[in-house]
Amino acid sequence: MNLRMACFFIAAFFISFATATDMPPTATGEPKLIRGHYQMYGGDFAEMLPPARGDTKLAITLKGSLAKELFAQIGPNVKRIDACSSDADYKERRRGDLSCIYTKKDGHTCYFGLDLNTGKSTNGAIC
Repeated sequence: MNLRMACFFIAAFFISFATATDMPPTATGEPKLIRGHYQMYGGDFAEMLPPARGDTKLAITLKGSLAKELFAQIGPNVKRIDACSSDADYKERRRGDLSCIYTKKDGHTCYFGLDLNTGKSTNGAIC
């Protein structure tokens, strides 16, 4: 499968779930809808360029119940000095290239990325 087709299928997958609402948790092992969005880019995350052959990355943002579950699973919170914010209601957790935050205002949000050329994970957000 060429890169263009792979990007199309990934985009179609995330677009179909981007507007989904949260569903109550189930213990049946059935698939659940997710909330979030994605960005495809080239270059570095801090200085995004248009994606190009041999340089395409995908940054994914998850919200809602999945982000809350991931936040609970990857604990504990990072030390306040290492966190991206010093706000009193800000909590941040990281594991590898997955980072999740919680604020009272916005709830739970998780970020991760994929390098589509290597298949390896990468960061999906910067401070």
